[in-house]
Amino acid sequence: MKTTPILDPRASDLISRVSEDVSLLRQDIGNLVSHTAHHTLPTGVRELADNAKHRLADGKLFTAEQLRALRNQVNQPAAAWLGGAALLGLVAAGGYLLFRGHGNGLSDITREHS
Repeated sequence: MKTTPILDPRASDLISRVSEDVSLLRQDIGNLVSHTAHHTLPTGVRELADNAKHRLADGKLFTAEQLRALRNQVNQPAAAWLGGAALLGLVAAGGYLLFRGHGNGLSDITREHS
C-alpha cells in the first residue's frame, strides 16, 4: 500500500478503506461481466432460440392445416367443375344473344312495348 503525506490518521484510514473498496468494486465488476458473458447471455440467447423454434413449428402446423383445408375445397369432383363451366357458358351465350342488338335482342322487345 502507498504511504500518504496526510498527517491526519482518520483521513488516512478513510483513504485506505476507500482504496480497498474501489479495488473490491473492480473485482466485483469483473466477476459480473464474466458471469454475464458466460452464463446469463447464453441462457437468454438459448431461450430466444427455443422460443423462435417453437413459433416456427406452430406456424408450420398452422400452414399445413390451412393447405389441407384448401386442398379439400379444391378437390371437388370433376363433374361439378364441368357443370359449372357449362352453366357459365350458357349464361354467357344467353347474355350475348339478348344484348347483341341484331333484331332478336332487347332492342326488339323495347320497340314492341312502345
